[in-house]
Amino acid sequence: MAHVARDWLARLHLVAAGCGLTTIPAVLEDAIPPGVVVLPVRGGTSEQRRILPARPPRPPSEPVIRVAEALRTATLTT
Repeated sequence: MAHVARDWLARLHLVAAGCGLTTIPAVLEDAIPPGVVVLPVRGGTSEQRRILPARPPRPPSEPVIRVAEALRTATLTT
């Protein structure tokens, strides 16, 4: 049986339930459920979060525009 989850916490809880293994970004180390063992992976690529923008049915508000611009800037500078 295969399990697929896009959400990091869902992945961790599947592992905690004994349903498999996963990779996680280092930022989630504090969210590790009891019983889950973290092992380093050598030579692999690092995990990254992906942001998928959506197009709402009406024009975005000014705060939404500012957040989108900040995300775009952060993405282009890293």
